[in-house]
Amino acid sequence: MKNKINSRFLALFFLAGALLFGLNQCKNVGPSDWPEPTPTVTSQLKLTVFDSDNGSTLQGYNIKVILPDGTSKDFTNESGTLNIDETMEGTYIVTASKDGYLAENEVIEVEKVIEENVSAVITQQDFYLNKRGNASVVTPQGTVLTVENNLEQSTTIEFPYGSIANDQNVVVSFIQPPYKNGDLKILGERVIINGYDFSPDLTFAENLRPTIHIPINVKSVTDGAPIFFGTFDAETNTWEQIEGTLNESRTVASFEMPHFSPWYTFTGYRLVKTGTSWSPWTYVTESETCSAGACGTFLYYVAPSVLINELISLGYNINLKVKDTRCIGPHYQWSQVLYARCQLYNYSVYDYTGQLLGNIQIPMKKFQWMVDEWYCHDQGGGK
Repeated sequence: MKNKINSRFLALFFLAGALLFGLNQCKNVGPSDWPEPTPTVTSQLKLTVFDSDNGSTLQGYNIKVILPDGTSKDFTNESGTLNIDETMEGTYIVTASKDGYLAENEVIEVEKVIEENVSAVITQQDFYLNKRGNASVVTPQGTVLTVENNLEQSTTIEFPYGSIANDQNVVVSFIQPPYKNGDLKILGERVIINGYDFSPDLTFAENLRPTIHIPINVKSVTDGAPIFFGTFDAETNTWEQIEGTLNESRTVASFEMPHFSPWYTFTGYRLVKTGTSWSPWTYVTESETCSAGACGTFLYYVAPSVLINELISLGYNINLKVKDTRCIGPHYQWSQVLYARCQLYNYSVYDYTGQLLGNIQIPMKKFQWMVDEWYCHDQGGGK
């Protein structure tokens, strides 16, 4: 790469050149024996696993990664943030799991870097694992199950007489609201409110379907928006969805379930992704002294617009801040300046009637880092 000299050091360089002629203890260093720095492009996945109930970092979790080339890697009994270095561009399928919790799958895209000045590509992914529920016996005579959740009242499921042929152990697990931990989870243009996981897989006759009654505390629904219960097919990017029947106060929604699988609640609002861009390159930090290396934290924040504030007031918690930390060096006789930027997703927002409300921009946990290095060997012969 070409050597770049920070403008504020130009005066010091000119002064040093003049002093070379007047000070006996100074000497002309000449060409350095150290090679010119050529920072290579590196990619890294940073995976962190949390308890969705309280937001604490989980210990002893497991990660399975299917790489873009089809090979897989397993990481067991991990703690804290798992860094997977030197990742190639492409699609990663990552599964986080832990005993007593529902496993969570994510499809993560690591994009190819086109710009020559990018020295590192960082993709963060947070997993929020939900505790697995307890088993309850459902009988052919009909059963009412109560599901633990973090809502103001319990969720109940009514199984009518004859919905199953034999006694069956059923496990229903509450999926915490992603926004509780600052995670905006969008599936198929819908923002997830919360969900429920059901096992085993069961299918019910049309006139013998169980009915789930879910407490609702979403302002847009109270104001008239419909509420849906749906299961998402990631391969086709489509929903199988049921519109809820609301009680008079619009605080409880009821749905008849045709089968068991993970189901999620969401409103009629749609967030349609229209494109991506990058934030401006931002100065982060620089070496304090020659050969010291540099470490810094990049923080990017999107100021809430009128539309974002409106969505937040309706019950959508949108994360507007992202950050990443990186260190480089030390590189003997060289100093570094670090710059960073994050990826931005652009969404068009439609209300439940299909009317376009406007556009919003949300920062994502995908980062590019750039390093500028210059030769700074002590002209007085120091090391």
